[in-house]
Amino acid sequence: MKFLLLLIFLPFVANAYIDPGSGSAIMSAIVGFFVAIGIAVKTYWYKIKSIFTGNKSTSDSEEE
Repeated sequence: MKFLLLLIFLPFVANAYIDPGSGSAIMSAIVGFFVAIGIAVKTYWYKIKSIFTGNKSTSDSEEE
């Protein structure tokens, strides 16, 4: 039992290295995620807008 507690509470040293290339790849993924969300919102804007306004039409061309 003491050995198990020792393993749980004993700090382990992590010999890890993250190079600058990994950091820029992570930042690119984060920026790409937000750009993709923005494009999806732009693509489906009229459908999203109709959900909140309650209009049945999805674009201005259908009203005419």
